[in-house]
Amino acid sequence: MEPFDMGGILLIILGCVIVIQLFIMYVMYVRIQQLLKEVDALGSRMKITDNELEALTKNVEKFKQLRI
Repeated sequence: MEPFDMGGILLIILGCVIVIQLFIMYVMYVRIQQLLKEVDALGSRMKITDNELEALTKNVEKFKQLRI
């Protein structure tokens, strides 16, 4: 029987660890891209134009004048 080659075994283990870490990094990258797309979508829905803001201000003023 040959003695265990600890250097070779350690090299294989560390190689597997590096491959697993690369896979985890890729999954995290994909998730970050998904989150960035969601943030962009939310940002575009939250944008308000000057006309909309002006109309909203007028409606609030009219509501104040009703004095409910």
